[in-house]
Amino acid sequence: MTIRNLDNLSDFLIQAQEASKLTNVHRITLLRWAKRGIAPIPQKIGGRYFWRNSEIQQLIAGEWEAK
Repeated sequence: MTIRNLDNLSDFLIQAQEASKLTNVHRITLLRWAKRGIAPIPQKIGGRYFWRNSEIQQLIAGEWEAK
């Protein structure tokens, strides 16, 4: 039996559509902001963009800072 640490469940990948709904901006706007350093940089997997949920939540709260 495997026991997983549940503390890190908030850090999973969400698709561009979900990130767009959470931030209330279009996915293209999120990509433009990421290019300018205003928003987190997404990961591209199989031609689709994914953001870390934790980074989007920080962006919404105004706590996200570029690394």
